[in-house]
Amino acid sequence: MASKSKSARLAPQRDLKKTFMYWAVIVFLIKLEISSNIPAFNIEINGKPFLLDGIWLGADGENYLKGYDALSSDGVFSTESILSYWPAGYPLIILLLSLFSKGWVLTTLAIIQSLFFSFSAYFLASQLYKTRLKKYSYLVLIFILLNPTLSLSSLAVGYESLTASGFIIALAIVVKDFVENNERKFVQYLIINSVIFGLLTFIQPRLLASGLIMILFWIVTKKGIKSSSVMIVVSLTITLFFPATLIFRNNEATGLKAISTNLGNTMNLGAGDKATGSYASKEKGVECKLTSSNPGVSDSQLVKCVLSWYMQNPIKSIKLFYNKTIYFWSPWFGPLADGTMARNPWLKISPIKNITSTQEGVNLVYGSFGKLISWLWLLSGLALLLYGYLTLWRQNALERFIANLAMIAISTNWLISLISIGDHRFRIPIMGLSLFLQAIGLKTLFRGGKPAMVDGPALR
Repeated sequence: MASKSKSARLAPQRDLKKTFMYWAVIVFLIKLEISSNIPAFNIEINGKPFLLDGIWLGADGENYLKGYDALSSDGVFSTESILSYWPAGYPLIILLLSLFSKGWVLTTLAIIQSLFFSFSAYFLASQLYKTRLKKYSYLVLIFILLNPTLSLSSLAVGYESLTASGFIIALAIVVKDFVENNERKFVQYLIINSVIFGLLTFIQPRLLASGLIMILFWIVTKKGIKSSSVMIVVSLTITLFFPATLIFRNNEATGLKAISTNLGNTMNLGAGDKATGSYASKEKGVECKLTSSNPGVSDSQLVKCVLSWYMQNPIKSIKLFYNKTIYFWSPWFGPLADGTMARNPWLKISPIKNITSTQEGVNLVYGSFGKLISWLWLLSGLALLLYGYLTLWRQNALERFIANLAMIAISTNWLISLISIGDHRFRIPIMGLSLFLQAIGLKTLFRGGKPAMVDGPALR
């Protein structure tokens, strides 16, 4: 018996990293096939037909394409108002791709987003494989790659897929840094992650808070408070450079010294005495006296006005925060669903939505049974996330640090939703990290609460 046990320990272990690569490539190829079968159709952009080929429209797809069309026609410093109201970063990325793909720009966009997504899932799993979380790495990969909404979002015109992939890669780079523990490479990895978070902010400015806090936490943990100042300055400079280019573009184009001017209006949609916190709420908004016709100044005044309302109405604010939390974590479809995900590609084939093709199905999904299932889905997802986080927290080593880093991204995005609007689409950028924690929680739960840790590098 002892001989067999020893032989089992000495037997060569299968290297799952090749399996990770196979999964990433297979999912990518499947999405290429899906992209090639998406029917091409024309939509009207800026008063003229625009061919959509190989990709679906996301929630704000028309706005991004209007911005891209204006940039194509008038150049980088186009005065089109939508480029200053909405952040111009994503349309600029489409413009960059058009330099290489011409008439196939949207198909190329779908390919690039899908490739970036598959790589991010592979890269995170392969880095976790080198740590004490080795036994969790395969499930993390599957959870991310095969999540229908997150995976298929790479085939839609929208910032969500790129930002989700960016967060996953950023976490993987930090794990890689602690595994290698190489001082010279730390600087390289810090620069790479600063560029990633700069690009995420370039695409969606509200992600700046997550990026900055994650980087600061990483630097201070790695170098200590006293030795962090130079690294922090360098990282902040790199990260803030990218959104600064949008301010420069807007200033040159229209004289506006701001990244965009939609923040105040977005926040005002989720505030007010009669608001529910939802984008779909009929009654919403705070009465604000704006004293300037300058879009940048009026947007800033509106932000201050909404924040002031929250401070002056704490009870109503708490109720709105509760509603927005439910909306943020709500299912994609059903009685609890709330947000701007009507164009979620998954809903095209979702069995739950297909049930509602008949009146009996509608009664089932939106009745008491459907509400029960929706609440179970929402609460179980949150419970798994928190359980996964606590599982890693109890390890008091590299695993605790990884858990904290993931939770920083998740919680900051949730908190930003509290002061704007409750929308389940807003959680897509951090879905990769929430799925990571949920995979940890699920596997640990199936093991009777016993973490599946192996020997590996500790935090140092």
